[in-house]
Amino acid sequence: MVGKLKKWVLSSSFLTRAAIFFRRIYLKRKKGITYQKNAFIGFSVVCEGSNGFGKNSSIVASKIGYGSYIAEGAKIAKTSIGRYCSIGPKVTCIFGKHPSNTFVSTHPSFFALKTPVGFTYSDKQYFEEFAVPNKDNYSIIIGNDVWIGANVSLMDGVKIGDGAIVAANALVNKDVEPYAIVGGVPAKIIKKRFREEEIDFLANLKWWDKSKEWIKEKASLFRNINDFMEHLNTKE
Repeated sequence: MVGKLKKWVLSSSFLTRAAIFFRRIYLKRKKGITYQKNAFIGFSVVCEGSNGFGKNSSIVASKIGYGSYIAEGAKIAKTSIGRYCSIGPKVTCIFGKHPSNTFVSTHPSFFALKTPVGFTYSDKQYFEEFAVPNKDNYSIIIGNDVWIGANVSLMDGVKIGDGAIVAANALVNKDVEPYAIVGGVPAKIIKKRFREEEIDFLANLKWWDKSKEWIKEKASLFRNINDFMEHLNTKE
């Protein structure tokens, strides 16, 4: 029923514009969502609340956790974004790949049944172009408290761990470990943000799952990992 209703709405440009308008109002009032000019949020996007969407940004077929935002010009699709994430300007998701070795040609007519050119030389699918999405149908996974810099490209199927930082202009084509700082084309690890014992502490704590009241009470401690750990190890 829901699918038929959605299809009916999308069949009319007037109904689509009206649905988008009223959904924006609902999300702003009920979820505390903030928008800038020409920000677009698809019908199937799940917003946990207090999210921000920059000028000319778009997000479709995705989930965005509490307190996370995407900056100006970011284009996000089929992505699960955790809580308290900062997605920089013009971050994009890239879907699909071509074979880069053994195959004589990279053209899809030699490995795919369906191609953009309307013909194929293949009798079956010889190369998987797209990553298998998770059970919630998201192909790119971004953890919690992740900062992704400007102009970063995220390849289909990558997972970025909690607390990671991706430097501006990087191309992420492999998974990024929690609390790693990566950069470059393709992205490679530069260093870890904290010592291993500190990373283990944060991984076990999962502060982003705490209540807003708990986080507000501890907010001043977030400025120094040593003070943060010492306080929690003493008080809790």
